Amino acid sequence: MMLNEIIVLIFGIIIAVTILLMLRKIFFGSRTNLKINKKVNSRELFEPLENDPNSLRDEISSFDDNEALEEPQDQLTPETPDNNLFVINLEGEDKTITYKHLISLLEEYSSNYSNEGGWFRIFSDDHFFSLVNGLNPGRFDTSKEDDETTALTLILSPVSGTNTISNFNQMVTFAELLASKLDLNLFDSERNPLTQQMIDHYSHQAEDFDLRNFA
Repeated sequence: MMLNEIIVLIFGIIIAVTILLMLRKIFFGSRTNLKINKKVNSRELFEPLENDPNSLRDEISSFDDNEALEEPQDQLTPETPDNNLFVINLEGEDKTITYKHLISLLEEYSSNYSNEGGWFRIFSDDHFFSLVNGLNPGRFDTSKEDDETTALTLILSPVSGTNTISNFNQMVTFAELLASKLDLNLFDSERNPLTQQMIDHYSHQAEDFDLRNFA
């Protein structure tokens, strides 16, 4: 009876040890795999974060440079009517105008114009006024159809022997058309909102010019 109990006990111990070894192998192997996988995932997740400071610095630097190009000091500041130039500026909040789109508008609404290589002449009855990029250097890059700007400028330089008041009125009408089609606002040469009072003031200056330069 004692011998049978001993044998059963030995077999029990063997079975228990075998089960423990199997369980140890299973759990030890799973733990090892889990640790390896976790390390790989950590590398994939944290390596981009380690690079973020440089990326952010580059983006901030690039953003500042681009913003600087669109600051008011980079905009064209043509002479005022006191120096025989009549100027109307067109700008809009968060509005960009591409070179290609501007050409398509001119072809649709103003057949009487010429492309002078990044800026345009819009012909009136007996003269012309200029349509230029409102940001320096004052013209579009003709090699890029997607070249864009945030401002346009119309300039009339009166000439003796022409009807300046009529030419100016045509420029105002054209400016209003562009503003309507491109959702822009009109400003005077000092970039103040263009009021009817200022338009009348320009008109009087145009009349004075014609009287002083009557041929």
